[in-house]
Amino acid sequence: MLEFLLVLALIGFMLAVILPRFQRAAQTSRFVEVRQQATEIASFINQWTDSQVRAQLADTSFTPKDFLMERVSTTNNNFKSEPLHHHYTGSDNFNSVEMLISPDDIPRNPFNQASCFDLVNDDLKRAPSPKPGLIYLTSFREKRRLGGDRGFRFFYLVYTGTDSNPRVSGFGVWYGGMDDEIEPGIRRGVFVNRYPDIPYRSSRIVDERRR
Repeated sequence: MLEFLLVLALIGFMLAVILPRFQRAAQTSRFVEVRQQATEIASFINQWTDSQVRAQLADTSFTPKDFLMERVSTTNNNFKSEPLHHHYTGSDNFNSVEMLISPDDIPRNPFNQASCFDLVNDDLKRAPSPKPGLIYLTSFREKRRLGGDRGFRFFYLVYTGTDSNPRVSGFGVWYGGMDDEIEPGIRRGVFVNRYPDIPYRSSRIVDERRR
C-alpha cells in the first residue's frame, strides 16, 4: 500500500510539473498561429487598399491611408468604403477584405476555431478585448522631422492575449507587450504598411468623411 501511495504521489508530482508546461506550450503555439494569420491578413489589407484606390473616381485622390482611416463615400457612383482603422477583423468593415480570400483559405482564430472575420471575433466596446486572439488594426504617426516632410503613418495589426486587465474591469490585454496607442507597443505587432500622412484635398465636394 505504501509503495502504491508513493507511486501515486510521484505521478501527481510529475503531472503538476508537466501539465502547466504543456499548457503554456500549447498557448504559445496558438499565438504563433495568430501572428501567422495576422501576417496573411496584412497582405490582403494591402490588396484591398490598392483596389479601393484604383476604383475611385478620376476627380478624387484618396490615398490608401484615407481608405484605411476614413469613411469614404462619393455621391456620383454611390461608392462607399468603411474604415478598417481601430476595428477588429471580425467587424463588418472587414467584409470587403474577406471577399478577397478563398473560402478554403480563410484564417481562423485558433482560440475559438471561428473565421477571423466572424462577428464572434469582434468587440465593439473593448480594446483590448478579453477574448483572446482578436486581431486589431491600429497605427501611429511618425514624428515630423524639423524642416522635413509631413512624415508617415505606420499601420500594424496587434492582437489580444489571454489575461485580463486588473485595472479595468471587463477589458483584456494585448499579447506580448503590444499596444494600440503607444508606438513601441504598436511596433510589436504585425507590420501592414506605411503611407505619407497627407490630408486629403478634393477638387470638388464629392465625399463625406468621418474619422
